[in-house]
Amino acid sequence: MSGLADQQDGAAPPRPASRTRVMTIIAQDPAVQRDGRIVRAAATVPVDRLEPGPRSHRFHVVDYDGTSGVLHPAADLADPREPDPRPARWTYADRFAQASDEVLLGDFAFHAQNVYAIAARTLARLEFALGRRIEWEFRSHQLYLVPHAFVEANAFYSRDDCGLFFGYLPQPDGTTVHTCLSHDIVAHETTHAILDGLRPRFMEPGLPDQPGFHEALGDIVALLSVFSLPELIEFALTTEQDARNRVETGNDLTEQLAQGILFGVAEQFGSTTSGVRGSALRRSVKLDPNAAWLGDPGFQEPHRRGEILVAALTRGLVKMWTGRLAQLADRGAMSVRAAAEAGAKAAEHLLTMFIRALDYAPAVELEFDDVLDAMLVADAVVAPDDAHGYRDAVREAFGTYGIVQPTDRIVDVAAAPLYYDHVNATALRTNPDEVFRFVWQNLDALGLCPEYELEVAAVRPAVRIGPDGLLVEEVVADYVQVLDLTGTQAGERGIGLPHSVSGDTPIQIWGGGTLIFDQFGRLKFHQRKRLDDWDRQSRRVAYLAHRGLFDTRNRLGFSLGASRGLPFADLHAPDRGIEERW
Repeated sequence: MSGLADQQDGAAPPRPASRTRVMTIIAQDPAVQRDGRIVRAAATVPVDRLEPGPRSHRFHVVDYDGTSGVLHPAADLADPREPDPRPARWTYADRFAQASDEVLLGDFAFHAQNVYAIAARTLARLEFALGRRIEWEFRSHQLYLVPHAFVEANAFYSRDDCGLFFGYLPQPDGTTVHTCLSHDIVAHETTHAILDGLRPRFMEPGLPDQPGFHEALGDIVALLSVFSLPELIEFALTTEQDARNRVETGNDLTEQLAQGILFGVAEQFGSTTSGVRGSALRRSVKLDPNAAWLGDPGFQEPHRRGEILVAALTRGLVKMWTGRLAQLADRGAMSVRAAAEAGAKAAEHLLTMFIRALDYAPAVELEFDDVLDAMLVADAVVAPDDAHGYRDAVREAFGTYGIVQPTDRIVDVAAAPLYYDHVNATALRTNPDEVFRFVWQNLDALGLCPEYELEVAAVRPAVRIGPDGLLVEEVVADYVQVLDLTGTQAGERGIGLPHSVSGDTPIQIWGGGTLIFDQFGRLKFHQRKRLDDWDRQSRRVAYLAHRGLFDTRNRLGFSLGASRGLPFADLHAPDRGIEERW
């Protein structure tokens, strides 16, 4: 009633002066310092109404310590100089811009600001690349951020609890390591929540690449987000070049320089959080480019598997960056600033390519060659000319690890004889039932068998901006197919069964695909993972059985067998054999 009364009295609602605001965060981790001080960054965050917490329309920081049972006071980030509480909720005062290291480490209000700003920045970056708002998978508008959730060297996303939970660990010297102060960890866990909203079935039991992708995505988003800051790369280049202002760009030196700077950024990420964070990023850039990992059982573990994707992307970034340097160099050299800007632009484009690939990826049974395929096809739609040869660089980098673009996964169906009778183009943009009508009318043309149950799981419009400034409008629809069998029935269909799977073992197998419609409601691409690909199903059953991923009812392929709501906590459980300790 008070809001209505205010409007009747003629009071205008408060309006923010800008679409973004700048918040101080810890750039990477408290362990990363320059001149004896923690490296800070000014993070650009979308403007929002901020209630104490802070609490926006997408995030809610709740500082509850589950170990001690203490609810810490909510941080109020509003400008205290604004006396009226109503417009004050749209104001912000950064009282940590000049704060000492002691304040950053010890003030829980800064911890709340840090975790909120990084999470909001990460979400905004992915929404920009995808060209739409991203929904959470759980039934709430707000993702809880709990900066001091428990005493443990861990952090995880929980779908059932609608939140990200960050642990802390007291040290023998009296200090405390807070995972909520690591840019890498906060961005990593936020990306888990975002990917769960985009592709919820990526947490279903699948092939080893699928959980590996979940782990790799967070590291890649965090690494490329930082690497896209030209100031950071300029500082690293200056150090590498012995404080000279010119960078020599000979072929061998350029490759070594790019590898060295990239390794330096990854080294800081991988060694931060005072030993809490694992060394996946450091190890990824050191991985020799070969396909030996495909036959190594050790790489079936999700974190190790994810290292391959991180390694391929970082090698691709090196090729993209050195390609730009070669184009821009004057007489074999260029300024440090120009070299840094070239690296930042390459990282920004690669990050956008990688994020946009999510829409062209399959809804289930993701494999790394699907990631490469989706990156190349999606980028060609937005930037068909590829003036800098970015797609060739990515294709070559993935190829060095034995990951080759498949030829039959994403099919161009723009010229296929499809039936559009009775399909409403407007409803097709938002309504799963309308998309199902289209699929049902075109089962044969799409190569789908009506024997298997089919559900249109999501319909998402997207608007992207190409390098020429023109808009590319699309509608992305996901469908899944499910078939429940016994071990005996699976064997009769051609699925190979390991010794640990009996004829009575219930098995659930999946198939699915992604439909990409243009702005006129016409289908142009069909990405599919056939349910009746018995070779893939055999590999999946063998992997799940080998990993012992039977659920509590001894079924295979129905769930991961993890505690309800805590699959990411189990995924991040300490495993000293792989140096993952958070």
